[in-house]
Amino acid sequence: MSRNEIPKELQNHLEEFQVDVPDIPLTKSKVDRIANWIYAPVKSPIDLLNIKGNSITRLVMYPFILLLIVFITPIFFI
Repeated sequence: MSRNEIPKELQNHLEEFQVDVPDIPLTKSKVDRIANWIYAPVKSPIDLLNIKGNSITRLVMYPFILLLIVFITPIFFI
């Protein structure tokens, strides 16, 4: 008997049972993928800037630096 053969006795017992296997989609739909992308957890920007609880100066200075960059950059393109 090879590995792929099932003995007759076991085959008869297996044929007694009726099993309904539902169809399970193997690929996700495009809507599911977009929804997963939209609702995926994001990183905290505070962690991105390495702002800890005791670094209040960074927390205060970053918005000012950002404003300076936004308002000074157009001067170079005039």
